[in-house]
Amino acid sequence: MARKTRYTPRDSSRRRVWVYIGVAVFIAFDILLIIWAINSTRASATGGTPRIIPSYGATTVPTASTTPAATPSATPAATPTPASTTASSGTILPVPATHLLVAVDATTAWRAQTGACPATTAAPQLTTDSGATWDTTDASGPTDVTAPQSLTVTSATTVELLGLAKSNCAPQVVKTFVSGDNYKAYPEKVATSWYVDPANRARVHAPGADHAAPCDAVVALAPKGDKVAAALCADGRLFTTTDAAATWSAPATPPGAIALARASTGYLVVSAGRPDCAGTQLLTVTDALVATVAGCHTTSTAAAALPGTVAVSEAGSTIWLWAGDTVVRSTDAGATFK
Repeated sequence: MARKTRYTPRDSSRRRVWVYIGVAVFIAFDILLIIWAINSTRASATGGTPRIIPSYGATTVPTASTTPAATPSATPAATPTPASTTASSGTILPVPATHLLVAVDATTAWRAQTGACPATTAAPQLTTDSGATWDTTDASGPTDVTAPQSLTVTSATTVELLGLAKSNCAPQVVKTFVSGDNYKAYPEKVATSWYVDPANRARVHAPGADHAAPCDAVVALAPKGDKVAAALCADGRLFTTTDAAATWSAPATPPGAIALARASTGYLVVSAGRPDCAGTQLLTVTDALVATVAGCHTTSTAAAALPGTVAVSEAGSTIWLWAGDTVVRSTDAGATFK
């Protein structure tokens, strides 16, 4: 009888070993694939040619650690400015006067202060003792004139004032024959007067008609008759006319000119901010606009504060100068003042 063969099952632990080996091989293969992919990407980033991404007007925004390059900015164009006291070069420029002064002789003069219409009353002052004392008069009360623009005097008793009407700030002429004890309006005199309307300084009114000024803004006017006058502009240029403002001369530019008045030999100009005069410098100017330095009046006021607060007038052999709060006179053609 044949001998039975006994069935002996395989060891299950041996099968588990092969399973583990297979899993390990699979994992190792995956790791190799990952390493290959990483190395391939790194090589592309460092050794290959990167793809350029086009930009269509996009602005690059720097990160916090990036310092953006400075962007140059265009220099702004100069813009016109109203009359100022100092030019970019440092030269003092004129402004419309707040001080008006007209002398009669060596001891007698009229003066007035002005400002905005209609807030500024017209109160001309008279001195008959060389400026030691001043008597204040009232032109606004009887006539409603305000903001004096010019004075025309013939004596201690007679002064003509061109100002602006309280109702509409239109030019108005008033006059006194009794040293300011009373004033009366003379509307017919407006048409025959020289003046610059503060509302439009690009026009000059001469006796009979309005004309274009020689510049954008006239700040001072010095008439010498119905046809002859000089005009000082806000840019410091000085012009003359001999045909009642129909035409104007070529300009001159006295450095630092801030005040203007007529004189027997031409005109008087006061300058400020000049290196050889710590105060107001007086210039004599011929009708042909040739300027000569006459003298200097020393003041403690800064040069930039002088424009608008200075007035000058000649009467015979005496020159009167009103600078700030002080009135002084010269009897030696402006060489000295006291």
